[in-house]
Amino acid sequence: MSDIWITLLGLGLASFVIRLGGFLLAGRLPQTGRWARGMEALPGCLIMALVTLMMVRGGVVEWAAGVMVLLVAAKSRNLLLSMLTGMIAVALLRLVL
Repeated sequence: MSDIWITLLGLGLASFVIRLGGFLLAGRLPQTGRWARGMEALPGCLIMALVTLMMVRGGVVEWAAGVMVLLVAAKSRNLLLSMLTGMIAVALLRLVL
């Protein structure tokens, strides 16, 4: 078996084990309290970290899109709308500039 197939099978198995672990542990997570609030905030925090990294490494396009996302997020408080705004802004700004 070639190295590529071993790698693919290993990554597939690792992905399955991670998903299965999340499924099995989900029932044991607290539903109320400080930990529950932290888990609810986690997706937004991860996205914010990725956007910040993109802006720090990026140029004018990324900074302009980041400002647009920040304004939309502050106004709407809608994560999906903010993500779509960022993706569309970067695509259009890269096309124009």
